[in-house]
Amino acid sequence: MYKNGKIKYFYFFIFTAALTYGGADLFLKSLYSTTITIESEESKTQNLTSVYNQIKWTSTATKDIWMMNQSHYGRFPKKDLWERLAIVIDKSKRPMIANYYQLSPGPLEWNDNLPAQRVAYRASCFICHNNGPRAIRPVFKSESAALSLSEKIKIIILNFRMKTYGRIKYDDGHNQEDLTLSTPFHYRSPRELEELQVKTCLRCHQEEGLFARGKLVRQQTGTIKHLVESGSMPPMGFSLSDKEKKQLTDFLRGF
Repeated sequence: MYKNGKIKYFYFFIFTAALTYGGADLFLKSLYSTTITIESEESKTQNLTSVYNQIKWTSTATKDIWMMNQSHYGRFPKKDLWERLAIVIDKSKRPMIANYYQLSPGPLEWNDNLPAQRVAYRASCFICHNNGPRAIRPVFKSESAALSLSEKIKIIILNFRMKTYGRIKYDDGHNQEDLTLSTPFHYRSPRELEELQVKTCLRCHQEEGLFARGKLVRQQTGTIKHLVESGSMPPMGFSLSDKEKKQLTDFLRGF
């Protein structure tokens, strides 16, 4: 439904885009303090079973806080089996700056003491998050985590909220922390940092510019592959030439 629904929701996006940035922000604050539970369209466990996410967005004058509980053990695991993660965006900076946290299990309620409850990363955040939070992609027809119409609309608006951020860079503190972490925030070998150089992708995946979303590198191969194969990328209105398709295929194969 997500891919086929792009046209269906086009006018809804236009309506949302017509709001001023401040108006959209206020609108979202008034509506989105509740948790949405989804069956992930793109994530699977090692046994290829479903991954479930509980997602919550909150906002202050200077910060946007995206929190998520994630289960690799079915829809209703024990409380201590929900992994808890957070991305905290400093909106007072330009470009905006994000800090990424894996936390001990608990509720999706942010407080400034939570960074002290950090635990080891289960996976490198940068593999999926080169520009802050990424679009919420549920299984819309999930039987185990069915979404109401209002929840589907909320997801669309939250995804649009992410698009309004523009370029988000990660906090420099992650570079220092990576020196001592067994699973780093960001892999840094020359091979892992090789950049994708497909022209159409570079329209957005650059470090600077109005539509910049950060360069894509080889450690993000799995994420790139899924988004292309699922039809989520390139976004609506863009397409790859035959030459670019070969360039992308070669990159994904490690050439």
